[in-house]
Amino acid sequence: MHLRHRLPALLAGVAAAALAAPGFTAETTIVAAATADQSNVDELVVVGRREGRDEAVQRVPVAITSLSGLKLEQQGITSIRELGNIAPNLFQSRVAVSYLNTQLFIRGVGEPDAQGEPSVAVTVDGVYQPKNVGLQQELLDIDRIEVQRGPQGQDGGHAGPAGTLAITTVTPGNTPQFRVQASYGNYNDARLGVLASGPLGGKWYGSIAAGYHRRDGFSDNTTLDREVNNVNYLSGRGKLRYVANDALEFQLTIGGIHDRSTTRGVQDLLTNDFTSRNQLYPYNRFDQLSAAFNADRRIDDHLRLTWMASAYGFYQNALFDNTGDFYGRNSQIVVYKDRAYQTELKLAGDYGNFSFETGLFGYREEWFTNRRANTPVNATNDPALIRYRPICTLIQQNSDIVAGYAQGSLALGPRLKLTAGSRLQWERRTNDNQLYNLVATAPFRSNTSNFQTVLNGPVQALVWSTSAQKDWTTLQPKASIEYSLNDDTRFYGTIGRGDKSAGFDYRAQTPTPTGYLQATVPFNPEKVTNYEIGFKFTTPDTRFRFNAAAFYIQFDDIQITTNDPVTTITRRYNAGKGSTRGLEAEATILPTDGLQFDLSASYLDARLDEFYGVATRATFPNGLVLNTSPFAGAVLPNAPRYQARVAGTWRLPVGGPGLWSLQGDVSFQSKSYTDTNNNAFAQLPDQTYANAQLRWASTGDRWTAILSVRNIGDVRYALPPGYAPASNGTPLYRTTNYNDPRTVLLTVGWRL
Repeated sequence: MHLRHRLPALLAGVAAAALAAPGFTAETTIVAAATADQSNVDELVVVGRREGRDEAVQRVPVAITSLSGLKLEQQGITSIRELGNIAPNLFQSRVAVSYLNTQLFIRGVGEPDAQGEPSVAVTVDGVYQPKNVGLQQELLDIDRIEVQRGPQGQDGGHAGPAGTLAITTVTPGNTPQFRVQASYGNYNDARLGVLASGPLGGKWYGSIAAGYHRRDGFSDNTTLDREVNNVNYLSGRGKLRYVANDALEFQLTIGGIHDRSTTRGVQDLLTNDFTSRNQLYPYNRFDQLSAAFNADRRIDDHLRLTWMASAYGFYQNALFDNTGDFYGRNSQIVVYKDRAYQTELKLAGDYGNFSFETGLFGYREEWFTNRRANTPVNATNDPALIRYRPICTLIQQNSDIVAGYAQGSLALGPRLKLTAGSRLQWERRTNDNQLYNLVATAPFRSNTSNFQTVLNGPVQALVWSTSAQKDWTTLQPKASIEYSLNDDTRFYGTIGRGDKSAGFDYRAQTPTPTGYLQATVPFNPEKVTNYEIGFKFTTPDTRFRFNAAAFYIQFDDIQITTNDPVTTITRRYNAGKGSTRGLEAEATILPTDGLQFDLSASYLDARLDEFYGVATRATFPNGLVLNTSPFAGAVLPNAPRYQARVAGTWRLPVGGPGLWSLQGDVSFQSKSYTDTNNNAFAQLPDQTYANAQLRWASTGDRWTAILSVRNIGDVRYALPPGYAPASNGTPLYRTTNYNDPRTVLLTVGWRL
């Protein structure tokens, strides 16, 4: 078996012990994930010293950051939404349209729209998550998170042209586990989490994790006199595992999310008081359910056959406030339904100097959108003159993917290793789209006094209806070479290609007969070619680890939503060529047994090199000049040039029962843009955040108490700012989402 697929067994014990090394507890019992044969669970005891090394990550020719569940706890990270800056060149938006959503970019490659296919493939126990909607995870059973940078998919799973965020949860085994954790903080932030795992009798094992999180809103809607940006989140996951013998096992996993947090309440920059003015309340109803079945068969000492099948779906009914102004311009009521099915059959072999993976991957997604958009038709703030053209779109998009892959590694002596692989992928995209007016007669407009009725009323005149279908086939190769100076020092070089899937515009809502072109003209795959060299070093005593990489990425047929010069409408199409180049480094330093530092830094230059359109600008009577299209040389969205993070953990030299430790971190990211128009009004500012936590653990780590403070300085940034000009250039509205304010949380935990 290739080393990368032994990571679950190795990292749960080795990495968790290594990361716990500074002796944050006098005697810590860490339950590892299942061993390589998946027939039992190992137990590793660390007694005030560092034992073991995170060799697995260091031996893989991939830029990868691995974080154990214990490491996440020590860093004060309680959810996926808090991973920003945790790895070099990983960008995560500090705000999203709802609590469940997130945006992930790696090395300037990502997907800004929640409906689009993510460029960063997120997996939970190997199951691909099809949208940026519903990615929030904050259960106690998270065993490990890995950020793998660069194109992925040549050794299995769904392709990830930017990289992969792989979440691995606890595998139930022989060693019983029980954890309960309760938290309370400002804004009435209350959380409760439970994890139970262990043998059920005979050859059966099971685990269950459940979590509830509620929090008051941290801003107000002054028009409605109600709080917004609150949290009301419930989730759970259960596993049932049957180990027939040392060579055969099965596992069933079922999980779900029930969320009633509001969608993001957009604030008004013109008032600068962190409040919202919309007459519509940003409600949200979201329910998700997933199931996965895994079978693992060890054929002999060298070969292993695995099979996975999963089903995933969610339903969301929400109102999105896109501008925050009193008149509700661009507010949208949506119903999203997503169903995704995937299966994978993989054969892995390990013959010492040669290892390989090969298999087949199948995937189908059925995505439905019912969107009601309150589209403004004039640029004025005069209530007597404001008009809308409310529309309703019904979109059904289906995606089918079949891929075959193979990757092999050959060691040419003790120092040199070659790896090569490829992925051949066929995909089919279909699109059925109808657009209706919500006002029955021409000019199909409404005023500010009745838009709530219009948004909830029956559909009226059909504007257009269309269907389209197309197939694509892509080849995604990858090759790398590794050279080891010794067991602790390695160099590697990698060339790999990943393709972001093709498709049809998922926002075809132009309310004119020509709007059907949005739904019928497809965009082709976005080709991402990554050239990378890297260096990995660990001292023999494991007190210092340093990894670095340099890369160049070429985009061909980059996908951008903007005005198409061919169809003369705004739609997603292959708008040009782009490139990113950068450097990244991360290090772990243990000066003494009670002190540890984690550092990371990155540099990124991401540009649109060629634009297949006409660059346009608008000049207003008041002198305001705005880019109304992308242009060659524009900075790609969500690609800050500089990112850095410094984290430290110190075991405090104080007496008394148990042990105390203090953790703090400071992160920085430079300014970036939210689109390729690069207007100042769509620029994210430089951002600096500081967090800290004080942790107490009893002997044996049975009891823990953690006082954490996030965003110590209570800094507030406009993320992202929004701007729409009136005909003379003065603002119709200036709105934003602000990042979370300072939050204080006390957490008490108990474990068996």
